[in-house]
Amino acid sequence: MTTYPTFTTPRLTLRQLHPKDAQALFTLYTSPEVLTYFGMEPLESITKAEGIIEARQEAEGLSPMRWAITDQGDNLIGTCGFHATSVPHKRCEIGYDLLPIHWGKGYMTEALQPVIDYLFREVGVVRVGAVIIPENAGSSRVVEKLGFTREGLLRDYIMQDQQSHDVYSYSMLKKEWADGVMS
Repeated sequence: MTTYPTFTTPRLTLRQLHPKDAQALFTLYTSPEVLTYFGMEPLESITKAEGIIEARQEAEGLSPMRWAITDQGDNLIGTCGFHATSVPHKRCEIGYDLLPIHWGKGYMTEALQPVIDYLFREVGVVRVGAVIIPENAGSSRVVEKLGFTREGLLRDYIMQDQQSHDVYSYSMLKKEWADGVMS
């Protein structure tokens, strides 16, 4: 098992997912509010949540990683990480989710800062992307506060509830992060 780096912010800890997180992850990934713009179907069982945790135990370099976002009591309130990686092109996409009770409090912006810094400084990517369904204004605000640039619209890019959806394409370049956008 590879150990993920742990990040601590003023209000949160980002750590590797543990088997004890299965119930909280199941709750997160069966919430209709969370999954509205997520591009996945609700989990069918807690066994599926355990499988997600198991699949996220091995990672190094630009292998996809997903952190548990926990409050000061080590309660899982969401997850974030990166996927859609391209080693030759040194790029990836970020993804994130948060229990609705915690929306609008700035937690996701706070959680993503050390992840993006890690990607640029430690992993060596030159581009971090994000794709967001246009109706998901809260998610767009998160990446815009971090300094991402909206590049355009990707038509029928993801499936949700058996329906295709357009997404906005956002990106942050290493030189922008290094230039003090959020460093």
